[in-house]
Amino acid sequence: MDAQWIFGIVVGYVAAGVAVFLLYLPFLVLFVVLLLAAGILELMALPFLVLFRGFHGRGKPGSSTSGSRLPG
Repeated sequence: MDAQWIFGIVVGYVAAGVAVFLLYLPFLVLFVVLLLAAGILELMALPFLVLFRGFHGRGKPGSSTSGSRLPG
């Protein structure tokens, strides 16, 4: 087992790693894009969610009408 043989094995492993990374790169990019899109949609929906949470507790019997969001 000489140095060239070991170097060839190492280069083969590195080439296989790079090939697998390039093979799955479109899926990784798609995953990141979907995460960013979900975050942007959540930020766009945040004002509506806050608005609907404000209307949620009003009008129920036993709920406080002080407008405070603290329990009790």
